[in-house]
Amino acid sequence: MRSLRNADFQLLTVVLLLCAIGLIAIYSCTRTAPSPTAKVAMQSAYVVIGLVMMVGTALLDPNRLRGMAWPLFLVVMGLLVLVLMMGQIRGTARWIPLGPVNLQPSELAKLAVILMLGAFVAREEGDRTDFLFLVRTLIYVGVPAGLILLQPDLGTPIVLFFIWLVMMFIFGSSPAHLGAFVLAAVLLFAGAWGFGLIRPHQQARLTAFLHPERDPHGAAYHQNQSLIAVGSGHLWGQGLFHGRQSQGQFIPDQETDFVFTVIAEELGFVGAAAIVVLFGLLLYRALTIAGQAVNTFERVVAAGIAAMLLIQVYANIAMTIGLAPVKGMALPFLSYGGSSLITNMIAVGILQSIHIRREQIVF
Repeated sequence: MRSLRNADFQLLTVVLLLCAIGLIAIYSCTRTAPSPTAKVAMQSAYVVIGLVMMVGTALLDPNRLRGMAWPLFLVVMGLLVLVLMMGQIRGTARWIPLGPVNLQPSELAKLAVILMLGAFVAREEGDRTDFLFLVRTLIYVGVPAGLILLQPDLGTPIVLFFIWLVMMFIFGSSPAHLGAFVLAAVLLFAGAWGFGLIRPHQQARLTAFLHPERDPHGAAYHQNQSLIAVGSGHLWGQGLFHGRQSQGQFIPDQETDFVFTVIAEELGFVGAAAIVVLFGLLLYRALTIAGQAVNTFERVVAAGIAAMLLIQVYANIAMTIGLAPVKGMALPFLSYGGSSLITNMIAVGILQSIHIRREQIVF
């Protein structure tokens, strides 16, 4: 346990604050339910499990994490196949039922891809300007992304692609080559849309984002209700447990995808800004750890975790304030759900492991 003395306590404090605020927000918007404490109690259990997993991961040497990359990747790929065979909840195959809880393998896939890419580029140490080398790294993103698209889930493959872009940029790949892949992805998406490969409900969400007035009670309902909640918070908010939208259950899935609206409505701009500042500190610490890493594996993995957190925070908050299409994506450490929370806790544990190793070497 001596190594924990070298942990990044600023990072730990930010994570604990976010988890505490998340528990309060979840209780606020679910306290009028038939079982008012059920979800906050379950989330509290997830937080405890996540903290144990975070500490356990922090105690692992980064070299051991590197050695676990390939087995973990294979296990997660197996889970992604399994979820397509047996996971069918709310019309989509994204969760594997495990008694009272559900496992979402796509959340684990994010970490598996980060560790696999880190191990691959560290082992190969190929020519950073080699286009074919980039193509080889993209295979480790394409396989899980393809399986996740079949669920269907369009958002997570985009997250994986963004993580890959950031990791390859930090690794030293040519920006021109990375730009070519971005252009190819845009053209591929346009082609998929044109040939009807994008599911109707996914198209509806994208068109509702551009023209919310066309379907205010259908595809644009979440977005409109979210904007009402955020706007009614004003500067100081309507008061904790007193948000009209939050307490009135006007926003579906508010404790999961739209938990930020609870904070914005009840604590106002000040509360929402405080959350953004906390996430800013979280990302700052992650990037600092990446910058101080002692080798390629640790550097690109820390950068990948920072990218994973960044795009999830941006996508979730942006959709609640009308700057992005509605997408079922959790807000790290705040949204209700075990798979997302525990995955992010393990990710922070990896950052702590990298930081602790550096501190020990410096000492």
